[in-house]
Amino acid sequence: MKFSMADEKILSSQSHGADSNNDGGVVLLLLYKESTFAGNVHQVNGGFKTTMNVEHEIGLLVEEIRRLGTKNADGQVSVKFGVLFADEKCANLFEALVGTLKAAKRRKIVTYQGELLLQGVHDNVDIMLLQN
Repeated sequence: MKFSMADEKILSSQSHGADSNNDGGVVLLLLYKESTFAGNVHQVNGGFKTTMNVEHEIGLLVEEIRRLGTKNADGQVSVKFGVLFADEKCANLFEALVGTLKAAKRRKIVTYQGELLLQGVHDNVDIMLLQN
């Protein structure tokens, strides 16, 4: 399903249970803006449900950390959250950067201090790539 800026809509989930078409993806609520995302949009009960391919999103995140980050003495790549958040390419790639970071942290692909990162408050928090 393709939307345009003129047809900007709020996509919302009206489903309350598990979905048999949800292949391990994450169900997200989002305000559609002109960008691309890896996933599927399904019409459900008059609303829209978007399933994102989390593994693909994490792969994109790893690429962006490598692009924007620097290597430390141990050879690990890290980037400040503020740099990642303020980058225009990242802003266009990720609908939910913090959610993608949390998913990558749960999978032990990245690490950072704290649970929730907020723009401004956590701009100087290092996001360390654990896997090359």
